[in-house]
Amino acid sequence: MKNYSEKEARILDTAADMFASQPFHKVLLSDVARVANVGKGTLYLYFKSKDDLYFAVLFRGFSILVDRLSEYTEREDLTPTEKLREIIREMAVFMINRVSSAQLLGKVMHYPQSGEWQDKRVELWTLIQSVVESGIAQGEFKDSCPRLTSQYIPSMIRAVCLFPPEGIDHETFCRHACEFVLKALARD
Repeated sequence: MKNYSEKEARILDTAADMFASQPFHKVLLSDVARVANVGKGTLYLYFKSKDDLYFAVLFRGFSILVDRLSEYTEREDLTPTEKLREIIREMAVFMINRVSSAQLLGKVMHYPQSGEWQDKRVELWTLIQSVVESGIAQGEFKDSCPRLTSQYIPSMIRAVCLFPPEGIDHETFCRHACEFVLKALARD
């Protein structure tokens, strides 16, 4: 993940809190600077506009999520099924527990098109694909196209977070997402 200066991290933390607690149009850069205890000019040294700051907050959150998910792929004490279950749960909990998280994955999966965003999307898909391929190699999964599956999983979770069915609690959602994916990948 990118290294942020202390001031830049403070600005991003402050902006993340503000974007999560109020609509985008109500977040003022002057308020972000004041709460982050930096001058407005300093804020503009790091971020050209409110949109630039917003996408930086989204990218940082997405990067943290992908780094956390990557840790599961490296664990040798987990089977591919357990790894995939943890990855699905982590993505769902991340999006459920943050006001802007459902929008986060929506935005980063489709735009912006800069190299760092595309690299991070590919990193997410690649780590999911590696778990699916490992499960196939170990006889746990059956899948004719792990590359597509790696893109379906985050999209499915994002869709349910954006349009949650009434009366479904978070635990039920996480459990069902895991069961749904694992059943689709189950060997006959």
